[in-house]
Amino acid sequence: MIGGIERLIRALPEPRYGASANVAAVVGFLFGGIGLAIYLRTVADFLIPVGIALAAIVLFGDPGWFAGAVIAGIYGYFRVSLHE
Repeated sequence: MIGGIERLIRALPEPRYGASANVAAVVGFLFGGIGLAIYLRTVADFLIPVGIALAAIVLFGDPGWFAGAVIAGIYGYFRVSLHE
């Protein structure tokens, strides 16, 4: 499963020049997919974390909001660090 996620992230266009993995993680955690879409300038970076967050909310209920924030932060970090 991890290999599939890595292939998905590598198939996306490269993040803009100068994007930092640490900043992407903080932006993803605080602002979710909307923040990542603005920071990385792609629609896919909005849709993927929001879809995962919605699935976490459906599966876990109220703790799913926190799980979605953590997942968006991790996604932002690996999204940038895999292309460095």
